[in-house]
Amino acid sequence: MPKSPKDRWFIWQFAEGQEAKIRYQEYGPADSTSTPLLFVHGYGGMIEHWNLNIPAFEEKHRIYAMDLIGFGQSEKPNVRYSLALFAAQIEAFLHLKKLDRIILVGHSMGAASGILYAHHNPRKVRALVLANPSGLYGDSMDGMAKVFFGLVGSPLIGEVLFAAFANPVGVSQSLAPTYYNQKKVDLNLINQFARPLQDRGAIFSYLSPSRRPNDFLLDSIKPCNFKGAAWLVWGAEDTALPPHRIIPEFQELLPQAGAFIIPKAAHCIHHDAHEAFNARLGKILDQLD
Repeated sequence: MPKSPKDRWFIWQFAEGQEAKIRYQEYGPADSTSTPLLFVHGYGGMIEHWNLNIPAFEEKHRIYAMDLIGFGQSEKPNVRYSLALFAAQIEAFLHLKKLDRIILVGHSMGAASGILYAHHNPRKVRALVLANPSGLYGDSMDGMAKVFFGLVGSPLIGEVLFAAFANPVGVSQSLAPTYYNQKKVDLNLINQFARPLQDRGAIFSYLSPSRRPNDFLLDSIKPCNFKGAAWLVWGAEDTALPPHRIIPEFQELLPQAGAFIIPKAAHCIHHDAHEAFNARLGKILDQLD
């Protein structure tokens, strides 16, 4: 039986005079001959959001997962959050663990960060497995959503809305639309997502995408330098990022990417429909081996 992972930490100096304490975990045999996997969570997420996925692969593969700066149990400084910052964290982590090459498994914002990292470091990424990635939206965001993000982006209203949603009730209302299987949105998941919202500085990281949305877009890297293996794994019921609108945009960015749409799954596909997601990831890893 795999041992329960323990929290590990490193201090990341991400800019001159600025540093943050980052949490990560590692799993699986250190002597595995397979390319290591790095799991990167999405917006508002944390390592634990992969708790139905990593155990399925840790007996054979060396696996790493970390909390992005500003999320989970990682430190939440008042800095300019962006995909570029998260990509730099991936680079710092690979340097820390002396990893020459990885398979990057990312969800949503974590997947977008992985794409940006692969764009700048194509030789260090064996493959990208992208679960409902964000970063390209086209015309998928309706008028009301744009108005809402505009309100959240304004300093005073954003802080008021953050206070209103930074509790279990608000988190429950935010998580429910990202799941097809509503039974998965249980008290454990709600508390898991609510706890980091109480941390000092959480308001800075959580409001960043609405205050500086351009910092979380991938439009600037077309064409993408990464030409390696890539897969898009999408929940058919994702109403925020509907696959029929968004997948074609990502295949313009990554023409080599295969696309798989999993039924009865929404935005948090890896947790919402974990068995189907794990089966697809397993096939991908077998193909890479």
